[in-house]
Amino acid sequence: MTGYNIVIITIADLPEGGGNTSRLKTLAHALIQGGHKVTIWNQHSLGITPESVQKAEGQIYGAPYCYVLNTTKRASGFPSIGIKLRAVIAIAKKVIEYHKKKEIDVLWFNHLSFYDVYPLTLLAKHLNIPTIQSYEDERLELVSSEKLSLSQRIFAVNSWLGDRYCPRLADGIVVISNYLKSKYDKLSKDPDKVNIVPTIIDCEEWVCSDEEDTLVPTILYAGAFNEQDEIENLIEAFAILRSKGYEFRVLMLGGNERHSSRMAKVYEQIDRLGLSSLIEIKGFLPLAEVKTQLCKSHILINIRRDSVYSRSGLSTKLSEYLASGRMVISSDVGDVSHYVSNGKGALLVPSTVTVDEIVQAISQGLQSSDLRRKIGAAGRDIAKSYFDVSVAKAKLQAILDEVLKENR
Repeated sequence: MTGYNIVIITIADLPEGGGNTSRLKTLAHALIQGGHKVTIWNQHSLGITPESVQKAEGQIYGAPYCYVLNTTKRASGFPSIGIKLRAVIAIAKKVIEYHKKKEIDVLWFNHLSFYDVYPLTLLAKHLNIPTIQSYEDERLELVSSEKLSLSQRIFAVNSWLGDRYCPRLADGIVVISNYLKSKYDKLSKDPDKVNIVPTIIDCEEWVCSDEEDTLVPTILYAGAFNEQDEIENLIEAFAILRSKGYEFRVLMLGGNERHSSRMAKVYEQIDRLGLSSLIEIKGFLPLAEVKTQLCKSHILINIRRDSVYSRSGLSTKLSEYLASGRMVISSDVGDVSHYVSNGKGALLVPSTVTVDEIVQAISQGLQSSDLRRKIGAAGRDIAKSYFDVSVAKAKLQAILDEVLKENR
């Protein structure tokens, strides 16, 4: 096996963000486990996690990272355009510098678009550096149901141009789902270079000991309260379960700095239904604390609404939950049923789930600790078979070897 110098260019909330940031971190982990040297250059933050949990430079699994403009502050709207272009110029200078020192074998674009991928790919081709593009979900700007502002429409055009012109320039493409495989097969005009690598996790980092026997089980949701998460119906289901006499507590971790209005509606709904004493929202926590709270819980919620966004991605949270050995309740959306089936690894609800169906699924878990343990154990086996870093590193090595072979 040959170790390569891999530079990943991305936009992420480092070091503590979730979502695409989680995928970036586990991708770097798998590459390092495969014997490669990884460096991460971050253009700017996503703006989802608080600035207080971000750092302008550091290390992730031994991979050094830096915000290339040396700041974690993030602008929005038109002011962000100048920042984005400055970041691309800074990265171009770094590419040239690393090439001169022979410290870059592969340039890896992590879920980026036209303004950064296109010019940097042309530079890489000029320097004879192979490139890989990776994608974790559909372009949010192109599928959002919300009315877009002028600046958002400009970014949507940027995403469209990225899909139209960039995939065909890549030497390799890594996607997370069959939806994206089909999409980039067509866009790249070369299906052989498009490879599925599902979510990546270190199963040993997420494993929990047997659940504690408690009179009042804990139900956990951890995430960014995004529009694809079925939060409102979930809270309604909690109210019905309480009215039916079930005893439980709910812990909700996370938040969303970019969608404060939705968070306000969540708090309002909890107050309106009289659930404030039942549901605790802790906000953003360090990853280590999230793992601690997860292991103290009994039922883990990963219910997502049916949308292009949900169908195109594959939740990292789902694989983390499965690896814990706790019982997971998940939506059957996108590629989920490629890995788990209802009652075998998780309890699955339809992608168009109703409040009553959520109530039914949660009640099954509340009624039987034996069922929770059985489903949780099967879920962990599935995580180790499909999502563990040891599985991913072998796939990534094959992709890298093919890309480097084509460029020799």
